[in-house]
Amino acid sequence: MTHDLVIANGTVVSPEQGTFDADVAADGDAIAAVATPGALSGEREIDASGKHVLPGAIDPHTHHGIYRGLEADAETESRSGLVGGVTTIGNYFRRPDSYREIMDEYVAAAEDNYYHDYFFSLGLLSYDHIEEIPYIVDELGITSFKWYMNYKYVAPEKFGVDCEMRDDWGDAFIQALAEQDVPTTLGHHSENVEITSARGDNPYLDVETDEDGEHRDYDALVEQFPGYAEAQSMTASGSLARQHGYDDNFYAVHISSGQTADELAMLHDAGWEITGETCTHYLALTTEECDERHNVNPPVRSKEDQETLWERVADGTISCIGTDHCANLAEDKIGDDVPDSLPGFPSTATMLPLVLSAGVHEDRISLERAVEVTSTDTAKAFDLYPKKGSIRTGTDADLTIVDLDEPKTVTPELLQSAADYSPYEGREVTGWPTHTIVRGEVAYEDGEVVGERGRGTHIDRPITAD
Repeated sequence: MTHDLVIANGTVVSPEQGTFDADVAADGDAIAAVATPGALSGEREIDASGKHVLPGAIDPHTHHGIYRGLEADAETESRSGLVGGVTTIGNYFRRPDSYREIMDEYVAAAEDNYYHDYFFSLGLLSYDHIEEIPYIVDELGITSFKWYMNYKYVAPEKFGVDCEMRDDWGDAFIQALAEQDVPTTLGHHSENVEITSARGDNPYLDVETDEDGEHRDYDALVEQFPGYAEAQSMTASGSLARQHGYDDNFYAVHISSGQTADELAMLHDAGWEITGETCTHYLALTTEECDERHNVNPPVRSKEDQETLWERVADGTISCIGTDHCANLAEDKIGDDVPDSLPGFPSTATMLPLVLSAGVHEDRISLERAVEVTSTDTAKAFDLYPKKGSIRTGTDADLTIVDLDEPKTVTPELLQSAADYSPYEGREVTGWPTHTIVRGEVAYEDGEVVGERGRGTHIDRPITAD
């Protein structure tokens, strides 16, 4: 039998089955066979000798459309994702309007422009949004949501909604999700705003209180957003979820501090089932390396925090790695000082290479663990598994062929994002994809995006058995 595509003679890395030499075949969108090397033939064959074949990477935490509009970001940022072996992204998307009324427009913009697959996670901002949850789940196929603790008290002024997003609202949010007939996921931005707002300008309102005119460096962010304020918020909201039997669906996004990671480990030991995510900038950067380009909330922290996060990735406390990716231009990003600069930066294309370089090559985690936290565990957390995050017959043929020994110096040109800078610019990173395959189609090959714009599609959830 001749298959549409065969990846021959590669070393397959599967968290479920281990690491082994094999051919992988695809017919149409799906994996058709996994067999001993040399056993399969295809209309197109890619020789992966000396390389590793991984499930396509999944970036669960992006913000496409936040600065440039969704149509523009869907095109350029999915192209960029292919460079880094990403075959699916989760886009956190928030608007004050009725999602029932606006999502058709945004889905259309997405479907016409994505090179790879994607799923929406909707930020809810009002009681009206909570009432729409059954429609969002049943009609839109969206089962993941976000609770922005950083917008507590300021949502009316920032978004024009009649809701301050206090804990009574959060309680109603969790209960509504727990009542759904299908699995859902609640992403949680952990931040005690009573603490952070008291320590400096409220970054979520256009208010400047810096009166002395002194330049504020990166330490100003770290001082305003202490790790303990993140840890306390995660624990408090996670406890509320636990009261409603929902802690196994509670997903703590962008854990930045060692305190929070250690707190999560303690909660796991006590039987809590919260899922933890960290981001590559917390694993690859430290405060001392950061400047105006690296403004992000929560901020990048110390070397000690970084090493604790790696330890918690290794021991399973932190299950997923994302990027918090935003596409913006340097002229818009860079302000008068660090707090004055726009929050967020581009990162999706560097996610997998940084985990391979700083994690696997520096002996912090195994290669199989790298695949788990960049693909398989993420697919499970967002109810995409086994359609995504797996190399087995019948699943989507999302594959990344990686040369573990390939060094590249990070430049904007390499990453092919709309952003004209990178927070990792000039850094040598070892371990890069040579090919990215999206549902059986070669979409990136030897430095060139060769896939079809608009072929990416929304992953409706729940995933059906077939």
